[in-house]
Amino acid sequence: MENLKPFPLFRLPRIAIEEVISTMTPFEIKRESGLMSTVKTETLWVYSKNVVTGWMKLLRILKEVFMFCRHRIIFHLDSYPLQNKAIIDCIKSRTPSIDGCDIYGKTETDEDVKYFLNNLNVTEYVGIDVKLSDSFRFPQDNYLEYFVVYSASWVTFDQLLHLKASRLYIHGSLLTNQELNSYLLLWMTSQCHQNLKFLLIDITEPQSLDTILNLPHERINPDVERIVRLPNNDTISLKEGIDIKRNDGMTGTIHFDWRLDKMRLMMWVSRIE
Repeated sequence: MENLKPFPLFRLPRIAIEEVISTMTPFEIKRESGLMSTVKTETLWVYSKNVVTGWMKLLRILKEVFMFCRHRIIFHLDSYPLQNKAIIDCIKSRTPSIDGCDIYGKTETDEDVKYFLNNLNVTEYVGIDVKLSDSFRFPQDNYLEYFVVYSASWVTFDQLLHLKASRLYIHGSLLTNQELNSYLLLWMTSQCHQNLKFLLIDITEPQSLDTILNLPHERINPDVERIVRLPNNDTISLKEGIDIKRNDGMTGTIHFDWRLDKMRLMMWVSRIE
């Protein structure tokens, strides 16, 4: 008997693919998935009368079939707003700890964001692109590698001090230049964010940068290129900027630049050798 040629499953129309997969066992799905690296990746749509029930079933099958080492969730709060808590409970029942998350939404929904962060332990990365009220407080207290927030009017000076992350990206900040100056002075005396590696934050008063820099600092010659060592022991090249020193010998190199109509402060933390 002649050898049969492989069946081109992923070249079939989408509906046909779904019909075939619906008849397969998890082990058959896993075997077929090994062939996907040689073909164009397809998007598989799953239809269900009950979105949460169907999604929970799919999540269970995927976790049984594929041995995922990392878990990152992209959560759109506006898609099924009445079922957000049920979806979060489903995720928690399968994966109580995740590596990272991006939370999106256009409506003000403090409660759902708090519920997500209070019920799922996020270990490395949190991104929040949601309109939140000025009274919102970030509920997680664990240490993160990255924290990214847009529409950050709720990030007060006190909240900034208590955010625990190596890399902070604070877009839409309403902090004053005087508050930024106070923050940098606290950093220089090791009273906050000793594990900070990078800071990006919007400036609300670009006409008065001297207020921010009312502290000991050194302007670096723009013609001098320096090789600096980061806290993780990697090295990078830096040119120009404004150096401020922390009392343990670490250096924060500050740059100001414009992005569209916003001026930003960026600071890299390194050890100058």
